Amino acid sequence: MSSHPIRNSPVVIGEPITFQTVLGFPDPDAIVPRALPWVLAAGQPYYDWLCGNRDTAERTVAMWMRQPASEVFIQRMQFLLCGPEIAGGIIGLSGAELKRARSADLNSYWKTLDVHSREGLIGRLSKSLDAFAPVAEDEYYASKMGLATAFLGKGLAKVMLEHCLNQGTALGYSKFRADVQTENEPSLRCCLSAGFEIFYTGQSADGALKYHALRYERKTK
Repeated sequence: MSSHPIRNSPVVIGEPITFQTVLGFPDPDAIVPRALPWVLAAGQPYYDWLCGNRDTAERTVAMWMRQPASEVFIQRMQFLLCGPEIAGGIIGLSGAELKRARSADLNSYWKTLDVHSREGLIGRLSKSLDAFAPVAEDEYYASKMGLATAFLGKGLAKVMLEHCLNQGTALGYSKFRADVQTENEPSLRCCLSAGFEIFYTGQSADGALKYHALRYERKTK
């Protein structure tokens, strides 16, 4: 079991906050449907755009969460617990891992498509070339972060982001990256308050995707 109390952690609804991996739960596979709504929401509007509709996006992300090579593999997630309750979670990974994982995700999704759907996917991907700034191999990427509805508005997103930064620091990274959809003001405020700065804003050719690319560098002692 991997469960870590947070030093000087806040208390939410009278409960202490800890982080735990999925392997710390009695039935790890049962956690996938509980985490799916947060992961799916964290990847919007990109997931719906990539897959063409919400139903396909939901099935695809659920498939990815069970695949070890995926960016959103359930074992990558650090779950935030408030007492015994799962409040949310966050995924962090290196730029090198991210590149491999996203390639694996596209390949596994490709295999589920017929010829017509594959043509549509190629067309969509060709329109997204300017939407995102690349993530360097020496950067640690704050990927999907989400909270259950009952735990929104309590400052927990910043707690999760700080945990992700600490993870990256422990692995030897000092440079960090994140991407935030331009209309997602709460996530943008969270990142900016943690020290991130916007260095690029990109948009897909069809105008459906518009994202801020943010970066942050921690000074090493």
